[in-house]
Amino acid sequence: MMNMSILQELRGRPPLIVCITNDVVKDLTANGLLAMGASPIMSGEKSEAAALMQAADGLLINIGTADEGKKELMFEMAEAANKNNVPLVLDPVGYPASDFRKNLVDELLEKYDVALVKGNKSEMMALAGLESTSRGVDSTETSDALEIAEAAFERLNIPVLVTGEADALVTRTRRYTLHNGHEFQGRITGSECLLGAVILAFTSRSEAFNTGVLDAVSYYNLCAESAASESAGPAAFRMNFIDALHLNEDTLLADKDIRNHE
Repeated sequence: MMNMSILQELRGRPPLIVCITNDVVKDLTANGLLAMGASPIMSGEKSEAAALMQAADGLLINIGTADEGKKELMFEMAEAANKNNVPLVLDPVGYPASDFRKNLVDELLEKYDVALVKGNKSEMMALAGLESTSRGVDSTETSDALEIAEAAFERLNIPVLVTGEADALVTRTRRYTLHNGHEFQGRITGSECLLGAVILAFTSRSEAFNTGVLDAVSYYNLCAESAASESAGPAAFRMNFIDALHLNEDTLLADKDIRNHE
């Protein structure tokens, strides 16, 4: 299941990841990708969509601070990505919080091919049509991540990653839970937003998309564990986490905790 040299491959041929992401997390997303060995572009101009997608290895759309102008940008980028067979990861940040967010995500899913939808439990519960009490972008649901992922996949028919204390990945043929990570990830803004970009970097250099997702989430969470062990609190963790993404190698993946639920 593990790509034995995925990071070596990634760092030897840095993937270009175009990030249409929210204003709060641009700094962490760009620096996290750079530290790991990928090449980010934080685009804000819809007229460059065609040119960027001819060169890109992945497109992240994160709706965290979306507005009408960014909506047009997202549609242009998604259309260009589909035309050039560039994988698109959609992060429906705060999906249950407003009709604007719901309509934006629903329209993106209806119009464009999405390789993966990732979100926290509240976001994915709402996408699955299950009851959710979220009023913002952070999840307080205690429902089982795998059950939520299964329900979301059944409704969307798109690979789904639900993040939380345990993460869950459901695809057409596989069901996994992932059990690495640290609570400090939930104490800094943007940690889950960066994950979407990291997934695209890994999958661009993986032999199989599902394997790339599993390796990306595992590496990310193991780096969080490593960083937390040297951090007194969230501020130190943020700095150490970026260092961990840079310093660790493929050997770290030997400690991954992935469970296959066939």
